[in-house]
Order: sequence, then C-alpha cells, then structure tokens
Amino acid sequence: MLLGTASFIVSGVMACIVISLFDNYILATIIAGGIGELLLGLFLRMRQKISRMAIAGIVGMPVGLIISFLLAGGFGSLFSLMDMRFENSAIPDISAIILMGIIFGAVVGSIIYGRKSIWLFSVVCGAAAIPSGLLVAVMNSGGYLKIWLDNLLDAFGKIDLNFLAITISLGIGMGLSIGLYNILKQKSADSSFLRQDKG
Repeated sequence: MLLGTASFIVSGVMACIVISLFDNYILATIIAGGIGELLLGLFLRMRQKISRMAIAGIVGMPVGLIISFLLAGGFGSLFSLMDMRFENSAIPDISAIILMGIIFGAVVGSIIYGRKSIWLFSVVCGAAAIPSGLLVAVMNSGGYLKIWLDNLLDAFGKIDLNFLAITISLGIGMGLSIGLYNILKQKSADSSFLRQDKG
C-alpha cells in the first residue's frame, strides 16, 4: 500500500504540473497512470511485468476517468429530474470517483494478471476510492481544509487537489490489490500442494 501511495504521489504531482501547463486532463491521466504503474512495478521488483503495468496504467486511468464521469453524469441527470437536490449534492462526484476506481482496477488487473483478477482489483480499488471521493466532496464545498492544503502545496505551484487525491487513492488501491492477489495466489498454491502431498 505504501509503495502504491508513493508511486502515485510522484506521478500525480507530475500530472498536476501538466494540468497547470496545458489544462489537459486526458494527457494528465495517461502520465499519472503510466508513470504510477511503472514506479510501482520498479518498487515491487516485478521485472517481468513492468512494461505491462505501465501500459495498464496508460490505458486504465483515462478509460476510468471518461467512463465513470459519463456514467455518473448520466445518473445525475436522471435523478435530478426527480429531485433537484441530488444535482447540487456531492453524490455525483463521489459516485464518479468510486466508479473510476472500480474501472481502473478492473482494467489494470485484467492486463497485468488476466480476467481472474478483475473482481479483486475492482472491489479493492473501488473501496480505496471512497475516502478520496469524500475528501473531494469536502474540498469542493470550500472551507479551511482546501485553503490549508493549497497553502501546504503552494511550493509545487498550482496543484489540482481533486486530481491528486483521486490519483493517490488509485495508487493505494493498486498497492493493496497486488498484495492481496499475491497472498491469495500463495494460499491457493499451498493448498493445492497439500492436496497433492496427501494424495
């Protein structure tokens, strides 16, 4: 988890610099996802999967961003017809960020480990995105937290705190997913070995 956090903090800050220079979020997601996964692969010494991880990040993060916000926007429009309070609430943003985590986890997991890993990666990355969604909702409502964070990160220039929070949550989810996947894989291998030994 810590390695995933560190990897995506670095890539997230780099992507935020790209946003401040070019105002291009698709390019920023490609950089954040690709570099984040590349660094995570290097930190975990997954030499045989590093290129696959980088490609997964390059694909997974922009796909997750586009699909999740399109879906959340569609649901937001649907529900706002029934209740205008929904449109003005933080629910669409939180839902979009959680969906982005789920989609990112599913795409990256399937590219790195195959389809069998999709359920684990999507659930873990989606769950890891919940605190990020709540944090973004709080920051979007204004108040002292956003001001304090803006002042704290002022040395790095103009940082999109929402984008950085989302990127870090994806890194946390990815680090946890890889760790849990390896634990479950090892347990499965141990149990099959024991069955063969008894036979």
